[in-house]
Amino acid sequence: MKFRLVDKIFAWSPYERISGLKAVSFEEYCLKEAFGDEARLPETLLLESFLQLGNWLLLLSSDFNQMGMVSRISEVRFHAFLSPGQQLRMDVTVARRHEDGFELSGEGRVNGRTVISGLGCLAVPVPAATYVNPEDLRVLFSEIYEPPPE
Repeated sequence: MKFRLVDKIFAWSPYERISGLKAVSFEEYCLKEAFGDEARLPETLLLESFLQLGNWLLLLSSDFNQMGMVSRISEVRFHAFLSPGQQLRMDVTVARRHEDGFELSGEGRVNGRTVISGLGCLAVPVPAATYVNPEDLRVLFSEIYEPPPE
């Protein structure tokens, strides 16, 4: 089973930054209502959305030749919940390059309010074709890339 947790990509600069969106549908099968809490996207999938956007940055920057395997996350903070009907706008940047990979950081916001933030995520580049079909990802990118009008 594949989870696709990035619904739109708005802008990106090679090995610098990427901006995208995760929209939470009212029909998401992964929403939890544990212990009487209101429905929300589990924090693990919220983090995965964030990491997938960072992976898109590495895929796009390498022309779909490399993807990132997370080897370390220094800090992640969940500031609020992501509820059905909300759209999380995410920004991920390359904080610095290391010999063994790229250190990513970023933030996700709903209506200007921070929902998730993280830093010190080390993504080690690996050959993309070992794990995914690069041509399938090119097609998917053509479907989710929505640059701002000029």
